[in-house]
Amino acid sequence: MDVDEKRGIITAYNERFLFIPTKLIHAIEDRMSESFGAATATSFVYEIGKEGGLQYIRIAERAGFKFRNFQDLKAAAERLGTLAGWGKVDVVEFNQQKKMVRLRWTDGVSVRSKKGKIPVCHFGRGILTGAIQSILGTDCESLEVLCQGKGDPYCEAIVGVPDEILRLANSHSN
Repeated sequence: MDVDEKRGIITAYNERFLFIPTKLIHAIEDRMSESFGAATATSFVYEIGKEGGLQYIRIAERAGFKFRNFQDLKAAAERLGTLAGWGKVDVVEFNQQKKMVRLRWTDGVSVRSKKGKIPVCHFGRGILTGAIQSILGTDCESLEVLCQGKGDPYCEAIVGVPDEILRLANSHSN
């Protein structure tokens, strides 16, 4: 990371970054919910996160990270997720043939309380989905199956091709 105090610019991996407090993410989520309703805000935040995930992978590749196998993906997630402040990120399963990845993280930026009834990590899940989409080279969606915001010990999402995620979502709702 390089800080140019004269120009007021932070760069890493030849990309400009902005150092912001987590409460700004919370304020954006809250304002979107108030203005557009929870369902629309969730969708917006998730899609914005997906775009961010695509950008993170492009930066990671320029920085020399490789994503050829499970070990590469696991090492990059642990290093980049943690160093960027997203929480402790772990790749639990990576099935290239099925185009499916299971990820776990703790202390995600969207978790404010551990007493909710539904998952809350829409922005972070979006970032992970966009990153996996870029790595797999195909459209992806995700389903958060565990969330610290509901009192679970960690957050967990399954990222994969849309048809498989829809099948999983339908089986989880039954």
